[in-house]
Amino acid sequence: MTGGERDPWEKIEAWAKDGAAEQIAALGESLAVRRRETHERLRSLDRELGFTIRALALTPGRRFVEQLLVLLRHAREAHVGDEAGPRLLASLIAEAQPLDDALYVLRDGGSEHDELRACLFHELLLRGVNPELLLPRHTLRPEPAWHALAWLPDRLADMEYGVEFPSRGCRGSAGIPYDGLSSPVWVDAAVRRAASGQRVGERAPTDLLRAIDEPPRVGGWGNYEARVFVSERSISREDLPGVLTALPMDCVRGLGEHDRFEVEPYSLDKVWETLYATAAGGGMYHSGVYGAHGRLAAWRSIAGLCGAGVTATAAAVEHRARACAWYRFEADSEWFFNEIYDYGIAALAPDGRHLAVLAATDTD
Repeated sequence: MTGGERDPWEKIEAWAKDGAAEQIAALGESLAVRRRETHERLRSLDRELGFTIRALALTPGRRFVEQLLVLLRHAREAHVGDEAGPRLLASLIAEAQPLDDALYVLRDGGSEHDELRACLFHELLLRGVNPELLLPRHTLRPEPAWHALAWLPDRLADMEYGVEFPSRGCRGSAGIPYDGLSSPVWVDAAVRRAASGQRVGERAPTDLLRAIDEPPRVGGWGNYEARVFVSERSISREDLPGVLTALPMDCVRGLGEHDRFEVEPYSLDKVWETLYATAAGGGMYHSGVYGAHGRLAAWRSIAGLCGAGVTATAAAVEHRARACAWYRFEADSEWFFNEIYDYGIAALAPDGRHLAVLAATDTD
C-alpha cells in the first residue's frame, strides 16, 4: 500500500458502514473474475511445465536427465503436481532412458530426489535389470528402512517376470493391457444348487481387507469388493465354482441360475499380472500408481488373499501363495458392468476352508 491508499479490507468495512452493498458486490465480482483468470493461467502454466518435464524424461541422453533433475528443483518450489511427481517420472525414465543414464539418476540423483530414486529402483527391477547393477557391493537400497517400498524384495519373484508396460510419448500413451479369461467354464444351474448348502462365515480384520483391495483402490477403479470366508467343511476344487456363485457378496447378489458365471483356474503369475496392472495402470479415468507402487499393491493384495497377513515377509507371502489354488471369474450380475476390465479373483487355501475373494469393476 502506497501513499494514502487505503487497505482493501478497511475500504470494504467503510462501505459496509455506509450501506454501500452494491460497491462491495461489484468489488467481489471483480475479484472473482480475476481469480478465475489467474486460476486458468496457473493451470495452463502447470500443463506447459509438465509437458517440459515429460519431454526431458522421455528424450534419451545424459544431458536431458541432468537438466531434468535441475528443473525438478524449480518445479518442486513452484508446487507443481503430478507431472513432476516421482512415481510418474521414475516410470518415464525407466521406459525411455538408456540404462547408464537411468543408473545415473539412481546413484547420483542426490538426497533431494530420494523418492524418485526409490521408485526408479523398482521400475528398473521390474524391467529385468540385473539387481547386481542396481545394488553394487556395499551399496544400500535407495529407500530408507521405514519407507513402504523397503518391504519389497530386491530380486524379482518368479511370478513377477510377465509384466507388461505402457508405451508413452510426450503427447500420448498406450496403457497396460489386460487379459481376460482364456478357457472359461460356465457354471450351470445344477452346480450352483449343489453348492448352495455350503455354509461360510466371514473372518477378516479391516487392515487385511484393505490389503486385498489395494490394487483397485489405489488404481481408481469404479468399484471393488474384498471378502474373506471360513467354511464349516472343506471346499473341494470341483465344488468351488458353485460355491463362488452362492457367496454373500455384492458382486454375485441377484445372479440368476441361468445368468452367465464363468470361472477358470488361474496361475499365481497371472493373478500377480492382473493385480499389478490394476494398480500400476489404473482404471478408465485414472493413471494408476505406476510401477514401483503398483508392485507393492500387488504384493500386499496377494498377501491378504493367500492368508499370509500384512506383517509377513515377501518370502513367506510367496511360499504361502504358491500353496493356494487360484481362480478368476466373470459374471453377468448387476454389480459387474463387464466393460473391458471387470474381474473376480479367488484364493482357496490348502485346507480348503479359507477362501478369499477380490472383485473389481470399472465403469465409464
